[in-house]
Amino acid sequence: MTRFSKTLLAGAASIALLASPALAEGDALQPGMPGAPDAAATEPMLEVDPIAQLQALGYSDIEPIEAEGDAEVEGQQSFTATNLDGARVQVTLDTHTGAVIDEEAAY
Repeated sequence: MTRFSKTLLAGAASIALLASPALAEGDALQPGMPGAPDAAATEPMLEVDPIAQLQALGYSDIEPIEAEGDAEVEGQQSFTATNLDGARVQVTLDTHTGAVIDEEAAY
């Protein structure tokens, strides 16, 4: 074996040893890499209780608004409610995170 071959073989062995812990833990394929599972497919989507979440944020007199057709967006739900200032508003909530997406005066 030539000196170059020995160096090349030692380098390849070093890389294999460094990569083995990641491969053993299953970290070799991260989401977004070719062949890796989609992150959205592997993590369950949790739904929050939208009315309880709005109450926790200080809203009262909460009534759902039924969306139809194009107005319906998955993961979002709209309500009429009274905010902390006592104003009647239309509020849109992200049902996955519980975050308020939008609040505007109710008509």
